[in-house]
Amino acid sequence: MLIIKLLASLFISCLADHDFKMSVTEVVYTEEKKTFEVKVYLFIDDLTATLTGNPNAALPASKAIGDYVLKHLELNVNGGKQALTFQSILQKNDQVLATFSTPVFTQKIKKINVKNSLLIEKFKEQTNMVYALLPGKGRETELLNAGDVEGEFEF
Repeated sequence: MLIIKLLASLFISCLADHDFKMSVTEVVYTEEKKTFEVKVYLFIDDLTATLTGNPNAALPASKAIGDYVLKHLELNVNGGKQALTFQSILQKNDQVLATFSTPVFTQKIKKINVKNSLLIEKFKEQTNMVYALLPGKGRETELLNAGDVEGEFEF
């Protein structure tokens, strides 16, 4: 009976884990605030698997999620590293949205560099899509993965 319970538990765990591993990060500059807002969308099961080892575990505390993202995401603008400040976590269905902001940035934006290694230590097939959105510019996109964790946008 114990073996059947273990197999059932393993099967349920596999169902909860999806095949496509992806996150989306948006880097948005707002003229009104003169700051960058960074939004990170992650699948909850991938995040909990990475942070706890179990994709079916409860969502970790907001601070743990914020600390994890800050360890694996870096924003540089015009060659200068931008301090990211954790703002909030929002859970909706099977995703979590973590938001961050930067201090005021008033220089003309010429180049944005994003280093994103989110979830790669757990999932080698992880894809991290990064969007950069600036007022008056089109949306720029970079696809990052375990072999290339750095994307650059020039304006």
